[in-house]
Amino acid sequence: MTALRPAERQGIGSLLPHRAVDPVMLFFDLVYVFLITELNGVIREESGWRGLAHAGVLLVTIQSSLRDASTNRHRLTIMTLMVIVMVSAVVVPRAFEERALIFATSCWLSRLVITFRLARHENSNAFRMDLVSSLIQGPLLLGGAIMGGNSQLALWALAALWEITGPLRHSRAMSTQRYDVGNVVKRFSLLIIVALGETIVSIATPQTELEHLTWADLGGLVAAFIIVGGLWWAYFHHSLGLMEYYINRARVPFRAVRSLLAYGHLALVAGLIALAAGLHHVMEEPRDHVPMETSALLCLCSGVIVFLAMFAVIRLRNAHRIYRSRVVACALCLALIPAGRHMSGMLLVSLLSLITVAECLWETLAPAAAGVPDLDELAERAAQA
Repeated sequence: MTALRPAERQGIGSLLPHRAVDPVMLFFDLVYVFLITELNGVIREESGWRGLAHAGVLLVTIQSSLRDASTNRHRLTIMTLMVIVMVSAVVVPRAFEERALIFATSCWLSRLVITFRLARHENSNAFRMDLVSSLIQGPLLLGGAIMGGNSQLALWALAALWEITGPLRHSRAMSTQRYDVGNVVKRFSLLIIVALGETIVSIATPQTELEHLTWADLGGLVAAFIIVGGLWWAYFHHSLGLMEYYINRARVPFRAVRSLLAYGHLALVAGLIALAAGLHHVMEEPRDHVPMETSALLCLCSGVIVFLAMFAVIRLRNAHRIYRSRVVACALCLALIPAGRHMSGMLLVSLLSLITVAECLWETLAPAAAGVPDLDELAERAAQA
């Protein structure tokens, strides 16, 4: 969870001057998104809860490779990280099999590069925190890779737990960090839009391999795209601007960045990975009218639920108010899980597309009734955050 750029200590709530997102970081983001989308293969290859657990552990573990270093002097370091991340991406689908040691080594190597090439130039706190993480996570990853089996899962889960709790453990040290909010929010939003693009690839690729493409197949393709487009609308039409507004006005920006970006976007990416895996399964067998497989059913519905629920949960926790459109949409998707066992994948995709369209229309045409936060509410809560 090291995607946030530390800076010299100033007053609490101070912000950095805005700077454009560096092209080399955009280039790195493409490689990083390729890495996380390879987690689809983990879910598809090993169905059931074990596959989801493996994908979850790997997703959290690879977060240590995401780092902002948008300065000319760091470009060679970022290029080095990209090579290491590419190696990780290639071995991810079999990281719990014969390629475990390669994955563990590449992850630890990326952490060491971040520690000694990036954190060393930032400040002593950043270097110390990254060094401790390197010394703890590395042996856990290597030990798990060597032992294999359930021991591997247990040790890698500990490494992932250490990574994901970093912003909580270092809250006091990181609370005085300064942020270029526009730059940080844009980078995270670009990760989401590229991940959405990769989800579209998961939809379209199986259709290109069909020997006969019928109108029904094309209808399923359109329905699947509507789901992805609806999630894009839910994120970019309201949530992105509100999120930047809130962080800009937060008394302690780190707390808002931690909940909305560090943890919130981890949940968003996890939802997109699950959704992509479920949609890929449906598009592989578009004419299959038998009930959905349990794992694909869970991936489809839970992917949409996680993506839509993130902002609803944060609003409820921070403002004690209900994001009605998101809550209703999540409830309907949740109801589709037991019902989906008796319907085809195409029908389930069509119903999910209707839910996402209705949710977006509600927020767009009647934002107050939908429970969309307004600027006055955000300003009031940000002053207390």
